[in-house]
Amino acid sequence: MQSELSIRLNEEGYKNWVKAGFCLQKIRDCLLGFVYTEMEKFHQRLLQTNSYLRQICKNSCRPQATQFQRACSLCGEWKREILTHHTNQNNVIYWGNCSPPLWPIHAWEVAKVYMPRGQSNRQGPEKCDVAALLNLINFCDQFDFVERQKVIEIIKCRNELMHSVEMSVSAKWLDNYRWKILEFLQEFRHIPEAKAADKMIKEIALSNWQVQITEKDTVDALKITDEINADMIFNAELELIREWVKELCFTVEEQEVLHIQHLNSLNTFKEFLKQNKELESVLHQEVEHLYSLEQKLKSGIRTVNDQDGEEWNLEEKEHNNRKDM
Repeated sequence: MQSELSIRLNEEGYKNWVKAGFCLQKIRDCLLGFVYTEMEKFHQRLLQTNSYLRQICKNSCRPQATQFQRACSLCGEWKREILTHHTNQNNVIYWGNCSPPLWPIHAWEVAKVYMPRGQSNRQGPEKCDVAALLNLINFCDQFDFVERQKVIEIIKCRNELMHSVEMSVSAKWLDNYRWKILEFLQEFRHIPEAKAADKMIKEIALSNWQVQITEKDTVDALKITDEINADMIFNAELELIREWVKELCFTVEEQEVLHIQHLNSLNTFKEFLKQNKELESVLHQEVEHLYSLEQKLKSGIRTVNDQDGEEWNLEEKEHNNRKDM
C-alpha cells in the first residue's frame, strides 16, 4: 500500500493536489466545535426573539430540493426568519437539506439551510465536508465577524480543486492557496484548534514529501514531518478522492448533461484506477456509483462541448472516435 502511495506522490501535480486537499481537511477539523457552538447560539437567539418558533409542526412539512412552497404557518415563519439571516437571499437555497419540523428542536437542521446540496443525512458538523461548513459561515449572518471575502476565496480554491480534471495543481497554485488559507485562519485566531491547524498547514504545504523506491519496489524513505505519517496522507487522499467523485456525480446529475470536461474527468479517473488497483478496491462504492451514472448518460443524455457549444450523442461520439483510430 505504501509503495503505491509513494509512486503516486512522485507525480508533482498530484502530490500538490493531495496536499491542498489535506489542508482543506485540516480547516474543516479545526472549525467543527466552533461552528456547532455558534449555531447553537444562533438557534437560541431565534427562539428567544420569536417565541412562536418554539411550537411544533403538526403537518410534517417536507421541502423538495430547492423548493419549499407548501409550508404550514409555523414552518413558513421559520422560513422567513432563516431568510432574514441569509447574506444572499437570491442564492439557490437547498431547503431539501433539512427537515423543517425539526427546526424548533435541532440547531443543525437550521444550519443545513445555509449549505450546498446533499446534506440531508448530515446530523452534525462532524458529518459535513469543508464546503458545507464554509458555505454556512459565508451565508449565515451569525458569522458576520468573519471577513466574507476570505471565506469566498477559500470556497473558490476548494471548487478549483474539486473541478480539476487531472486531479493536479501547480506549485504556484498551491503556494497562492496556502497564503489564502493562512489569511482565512487569522479570522479564527482566538480558537486553539485554528492555531494548531495553522501550524500543521504550514508543515503540509512546505514539506517535500520526498519519496524513494528501492529496487525491490518497497518504500525506502517517505520523508514527511514528525506529525504527518504515510497513513495520514493515505486517509486524506481517500477522503479527497471521495469528495472529488461526489462533486462530479452531483454536478452531472443536477445538470443532466455530460460536458466534455465531465467526460475527460471520467476518463482520467478510469485511467488513474487502472494504475492504482488498491484504490479501486477501497473506493468500490464510489466507483460503482460513478460507473452507473456513466451508463445512464450513455443511454440518451446529450453531451455538450464546453468550448464551442457543439452537441452530440455520447454513443455517436464514441463511434466517431473508433473510426478515427
